[in-house]
Amino acid sequence: MNNVLNVVNEQAEAIHAYMNNVVTKEVYVHELFGFDAPLRGFEDPIEIATEPHPWTPAVDEAYVFNKSLVRRILLSMANDESIMLFGDKGTGKTSLVKQIMAKLNRPLLSINGGPALDEVDLLGCKTIENGDVKSMDGVLSYAYRWGIPVLIDELCTMRPGVLVAINDILQGDRFITLKHHGLDPKVDPKLLANKAGSLTILRHPSFKLFATDNTGGKTQKDAKFQGVNTQNSAVRSRFTTFKVGFMSPDEEVLALSKILKQEFDEEEIVDPDLLAGMVELAFHFRVAYEQGESFDNISFRELRRWAIKLVDYRDLSESFIDGVYSNMEATDQQLAEELYEKTFGEVLNMTEEYSVSAADQLDAFQKRRAEAVANAA
Repeated sequence: MNNVLNVVNEQAEAIHAYMNNVVTKEVYVHELFGFDAPLRGFEDPIEIATEPHPWTPAVDEAYVFNKSLVRRILLSMANDESIMLFGDKGTGKTSLVKQIMAKLNRPLLSINGGPALDEVDLLGCKTIENGDVKSMDGVLSYAYRWGIPVLIDELCTMRPGVLVAINDILQGDRFITLKHHGLDPKVDPKLLANKAGSLTILRHPSFKLFATDNTGGKTQKDAKFQGVNTQNSAVRSRFTTFKVGFMSPDEEVLALSKILKQEFDEEEIVDPDLLAGMVELAFHFRVAYEQGESFDNISFRELRRWAIKLVDYRDLSESFIDGVYSNMEATDQQLAEELYEKTFGEVLNMTEEYSVSAADQLDAFQKRRAEAVANAA
């Protein structure tokens, strides 16, 4: 008898055949991620693909992994849980997912969230091809079918109803039923499942779902998070949620050193004490943010940009202004000047566009004109 179970079994056989053709090797997780001791729950080696997939992210040798977070995420992945990473801007939520996939030689398909992203983009639709009606997968249903892990970035910029439409995927159902096919009223229900373009898709064992967000889908009144949506609590409950914080100061100094060596292929291109000062300033700002004394914080992403510009500009003040300061709110800029002086023992040397006002320029212009008139007389 043709039914959903038959289709699922057929897909399962195809998946099993595919998995048998993947060449794997055994590795210890702690060695793979650069930790000095085995992780609890991963004392034995795991199998990973010998070669990266064409969609595997590039390994970032400068990336510094958080041991506890990696362990808990890997255990959640083993249970086929949908995983949400939330935290402040620039804490490395997206990078963490990409680098875990890179180390595991796993592919990753990234989707940028937004209000225009809808159910058709994720689950597909019907289309016309050569005069025939054809069913097309969306990004998510394709990945679900073929075992491609998916990352949805900035989840809370999506409309809440779109996520409700993928609840069955979020909760880890073994197979899903697509809704866009439509049903022919003349066809016996027992025959539907075995028709070409079946409504039923079996979850590939390699499929994983990740999402990142600054808010964790919760209500936010902060002006920094304009454009985000509060997500349905039932949707949020289907995710295992991890908070991603900033690295420790020592880890950030180490990461900046690795990044500069990688970018410029030189050892200690910037004095380690200077890098430590930059990280210290960023942490002063983060403390101010936690205490409600600043509108925003300084992310590691901004620290990275500042460090690279420092090498390019060879000037601490100019690189700070272009790499960090100019993106700040006016009230935060004042705090930044104070913290810069406190950290480095010198006043922030403002570039011309900040130090010279329109009144100064007008005054100088008028003086030059007056001198020109006097000289011509």
